Amino acid sequence: MTPGATDTPVQEPPIGRLDSAYLESLFQGARFAIIACALDGQIVAANVAAIQLFGAGQRELTGPVRDLFPEGDRAAVDANLEAVQNDPTIIEFPTRLGSSEAEPAEFAVLFTPVMDADGTLRGVSLWFRDITQRMRLQRELEKKERLESLGALSGAVAHHYNNLLCCIATSVEFAINMNTLSAMRKALTKTAEAVARAADITRKLQAFAKGDHRSDDLADLTEVVLYYCDQQEPVLAQRGIRLMDDVHRLPIIPVLRDLLLIVLENLFQNASDAMPQGGVLTVTLARRDEDTVCLSIADTGPGVDPRFMAHLFEPFFTTKGELGEGSGRNAGMGLAVVHGLVSEMHGTISAANVPGRGARFDIVLPIVPTTPPRHS
Repeated sequence: MTPGATDTPVQEPPIGRLDSAYLESLFQGARFAIIACALDGQIVAANVAAIQLFGAGQRELTGPVRDLFPEGDRAAVDANLEAVQNDPTIIEFPTRLGSSEAEPAEFAVLFTPVMDADGTLRGVSLWFRDITQRMRLQRELEKKERLESLGALSGAVAHHYNNLLCCIATSVEFAINMNTLSAMRKALTKTAEAVARAADITRKLQAFAKGDHRSDDLADLTEVVLYYCDQQEPVLAQRGIRLMDDVHRLPIIPVLRDLLLIVLENLFQNASDAMPQGGVLTVTLARRDEDTVCLSIADTGPGVDPRFMAHLFEPFFTTKGELGEGSGRNAGMGLAVVHGLVSEMHGTISAANVPGRGARFDIVLPIVPTTPPRHS
């Protein structure tokens, strides 16, 4: 031991201990409106920003915190207060606040548990973050994206219909100038084919826009899937494609039969086109969780080019050539129609590549459907 040294430990200054005055200044100086509540929802304290937001000249806020919210939000406020007490995690809740004379401001309210040092829940604090500007910018961005999408769709429709009209005009002119019946018949046949392709595109555009006037007949999801698989199995076999189905036992799930058949038709066609040399098409229908089921359609083709994955469900997006050639199935509307019809059935659809196997499309549908849409 060094001469003169003692074995008394040196006391380090406490770290992280803040006195009440400092905490009070943090609370009152925060730019967010903050309200502290007891477990019964009664206001215990509010900072300056909260009083400015709600006080209307008052020096303090009192009473139930739910009364500060619009009447339509109060039941949700009570539920959030209860939820935080049952599971002490932060809950974010959107609301609109403000006078009736001006446009209400939009807020994200964070319901935050207030814990004692021993982990006991002492109360709940509400943090009000003004997101009006952010939401306004988000809506403007979404509007811009919708207009850009509409412009792209309009351009694609004009392009494809112009091709068809040119084909029709050329065929009609050719038929008018022909002197033999066989040549006229050939020209008019091409005209009829072009008109049929135009009608098919129109039908798919109507379906994409949810304006297709079809029957609202309901059928069981499992029954429709098995029926369609039975119908398509011999057709696929002729193309060297083996159909495998893995349908699990499910409760009766009512779906719009005609819409689901169109969805299956388009997905089967896509899978078949991806396997020109043959392969395996697998259909799986199983419960996903307590509230939803998943219908998967997978092929053993080359999969989807990752560059195109984000555009698969866009109208007229195709990698199969220009419209006006072949059977007209390459118009690029199939997956856009599927996306629209699945949404109309209150479901979602996603695409993915299965490593070493091909592409897979997953449709998630609710087990308890909402009221089916009615077409006027």
